Amino acid sequence: MSTPTLAVLLTISALPSRAQQPPPPAPDSGELDVGQLFATTCGWCHSAGGRAAGKGPQLMDTKRDDDFMRNRIKNGKEGAMPAFGAAFSDAQIDEIVKYIRALKPTEG
Repeated sequence: MSTPTLAVLLTISALPSRAQQPPPPAPDSGELDVGQLFATTCGWCHSAGGRAAGKGPQLMDTKRDDDFMRNRIKNGKEGAMPAFGAAFSDAQIDEIVKYIRALKPTEG
């Protein structure tokens, strides 16, 4: 393998994947569109708005308790899920947990 090819491959492999980068902090204005936030932030791994497994598990009908979900959203899981504690306030994380609890199968 040539040196330039190896350098390109090493550079590409060092780049973090988009799903592992938390978004910039969301404003804590109280007007959070959780469905949109979930689609654009969490939907990379939790398919169908959390209703189906993707890279991450299905969240609809999860048996995990709210404290577990808050902790996982806030602190992530090494190698599996980024931490979003710096991106979202505790109140916003609570809204995400409520969204997950309210998930129902889509009609149609």
